[in-house]
Amino acid sequence: MLSILLPVYNCSCVALVTELHRQCVECKADFEIIVADDGSLSGAIGTNAACQHLIDENKVIEHLKGVRYIIREKNVGRSAIRNFLVSQSKGEKILFIDGDLSLDNPSFICNYLQTEADVVVGGIAIGGSPDRWKGNLRYRYERKCETINTVESRQSHPYQHLATNLLVHRSVLGEQPYDENISHYGYEDVLLGKRFQQQQVDVRHIDNPVLFCDFEDNASYLAKTEEALRTLFAFRKELKGYSRLLDKAERIETLHLSPFFIIAYKLLSSPIKNCLLGNKPNVFWFNVYKLLYYLHYAKNAI
Repeated sequence: MLSILLPVYNCSCVALVTELHRQCVECKADFEIIVADDGSLSGAIGTNAACQHLIDENKVIEHLKGVRYIIREKNVGRSAIRNFLVSQSKGEKILFIDGDLSLDNPSFICNYLQTEADVVVGGIAIGGSPDRWKGNLRYRYERKCETINTVESRQSHPYQHLATNLLVHRSVLGEQPYDENISHYGYEDVLLGKRFQQQQVDVRHIDNPVLFCDFEDNASYLAKTEEALRTLFAFRKELKGYSRLLDKAERIETLHLSPFFIIAYKLLSSPIKNCLLGNKPNVFWFNVYKLLYYLHYAKNAI
């Protein structure tokens, strides 16, 4: 049995679930699709009406055979909501997909079912109109990363590219695959990849992407990035060797150069942020900002 698990938060998943359902039926798969809303209303200060509208809109999927839609009152975070979905599932094969993604790949389900490995990773393709998103930081960053997210590149470091489009056998997944100590944004998938590597799990990367085509505004993405960097610092020991930024920061510390970067943060953080929040954000300066922010935060957190 195939269990398709989708966490959703303040987004519509009707089109995605409908297409997944259609493909499962077409492939004659024994399947279930479980969608869990991770407390959209609990974090929606001043926007409850909009969130309620999305929750109500998603209820349409309950009419599809084999689909469950679970509404949770409290937001528990990316790790805990995925573990909850695993606890609700019955399949021997478990497919994780984020509910805010899209699907224009007509062979998506069949490609997964025809691939044999303990873990199969399909990857993510970047969609969206270049004219619409040309001033969007997330869009520019994801486009820049496409060259290192090819199948060949992912397979060369198979345990470090477990973005949320992956099929996993329950036998290697465990009861609680995601580390719930990570309650904030970022790196839960990296720790899962580390565990798979420690267990010598067979991970195979294939060209079977979901489509990422709706991007948050620059301020929201920058705030999420800063949150992820704080997560990186909190789990720096566990993530050692699994983050390029962490490797750079450690080299800077070893060379006793961090004071210079702290000064650079104080001088440059405001103008860099103004650039990143504007309509022509620069990916190079985004990467510089991440390193400076991490070193600044690390100095003040210790």
